[in-house]
Amino acid sequence: MKKRRELKTREEALMNFLWKKAEPMTPNEMASELSEEGWSNVTVYKIVQALSEEGYLEIDSFEKAAKTYARRLVPSITKEEYYAGLLINKGFGSDAIAELTASFIGANKLKEKDKNQKVISKLEEVINQLKGEK
Repeated sequence: MKKRRELKTREEALMNFLWKKAEPMTPNEMASELSEEGWSNVTVYKIVQALSEEGYLEIDSFEKAAKTYARRLVPSITKEEYYAGLLINKGFGSDAIAELTASFIGANKLKEKDKNQKVISKLEEVINQLKGEK
């Protein structure tokens, strides 16, 4: 996984918006939708430019806009990849999966045996979902 710098607050907010939308958008479309939340066009365009230069956004396609073409952008990494990268950059490795899982499911304060059983159960559930089983 390519090591990336941690996103600034507004950059992270824009990436979360795009991850949630899950569709290619032009900077104009982003600015239009985010204006309802108080974002200015200039702010959106500057953040889009920074995220594009850093490799967080990539061009999906082009759309004709008046006499020019607008870029339709998508995140180049998933939300999960980004946050996993943050954990890795902070020193967490695959050996921490059990403890992280325990924290995610709220089992980290249980006795060791109970915690381990809850973690195993959750990981089995995830494995079965990945296999297509219910």
